[in-house]
Amino acid sequence: MRFDNLDEKTLESIAPPEVTARARALVQNNHVQFAYRMPDRLQAVVWDEDSCLVEVRIKKDQLSCICPCHQEVEGEICTHALALLWAWLNEPDKFLNRNDLVERLKKYSKKDLLDIIVDLADRVPEVRGVLKEEEQGLEEILESIDHIVEEVAEDSIDPERAENKLRRAQAWADRLAQSGQLAEARSIYFYLLDNILGLEERLEKASLFSQTLKEDLFEEYCQFIHEDRQLERELVQQELEQLESHGVVSRGELDLSEVKQEVQKAS
Repeated sequence: MRFDNLDEKTLESIAPPEVTARARALVQNNHVQFAYRMPDRLQAVVWDEDSCLVEVRIKKDQLSCICPCHQEVEGEICTHALALLWAWLNEPDKFLNRNDLVERLKKYSKKDLLDIIVDLADRVPEVRGVLKEEEQGLEEILESIDHIVEEVAEDSIDPERAENKLRRAQAWADRLAQSGQLAEARSIYFYLLDNILGLEERLEKASLFSQTLKEDLFEEYCQFIHEDRQLERELVQQELEQLESHGVVSRGELDLSEVKQEVQKAS
C-alpha cells in the first residue's frame, strides 16, 4: 500500500461511520493544517478542541498512526489520523514535501532564514511555542530523557505517560534534523533507544514501552546514519556496539546488520 493508492472506499472501511463523519467534518472545516508529506509518512496539525500533531505511516502495507489523543481502541484508527488521510485524499497538493523544503532552505542565506522565522513567529502563535522549546540544548534534552526513565524505574509515572514525554524528545530531535543537525538528532535517538531497551531489561519487562515506539526510534536512527554525509564513524560504531548489547538487538528483533555494513563500507 502507498499513500497515492488510497481511495474513498479504503478510508471508509478502516473506521466506524461516526468516526469517518467526524474526520471528514474536520477536513471540511479546515481543521487539518501545516501538512507535510514524506515517502513513508504524512504529518499535520489537526485542530479538535486542542491541537494534535498527527503522523500516519505505511510500513509493510500497514497503516500506523501517532496521535496524542489516545482515541485508538482495539486497533481502530483515531479521528485525527483519519482526518489527515481524508485531507490527503482530497487535496494532496496542499501537503508540502518536507525533503524538498529542506533542500530549498539550504539555499537561503542566514539573514533570509532569520527573516522567515521572525515572520512566522509574528503570524503563527504555535511557532513561538516551538521556538521556546528549541532553546533546549542537546544536554538538556538528554537530561530530560534520564529524568523520564528514572521516573518509570521508580514507578512514579506510568509507561504510557512516559512514552508521551519521550515522544517530545523525539520531536526535538526531528527539528534538529530538519535544521541540518543530523549528528545531534542521531545522538538523541540513540540515547532514547539505549535507555528504553536498558530499562526494559533492568525491570525485566520486555513490553514496558510500545513496539511502535521502539521500531520508530530504531528506523529513524538508522535513517539519520544513512543521510549524514559527515558521519562520525567511530562514534557511531560505539553506539552500534552498545545497542548490540541489548537482547532485542542481539536476537535480531531490531536488525542492525544493514546499517553496520553501510558504516563499515564507508570507513
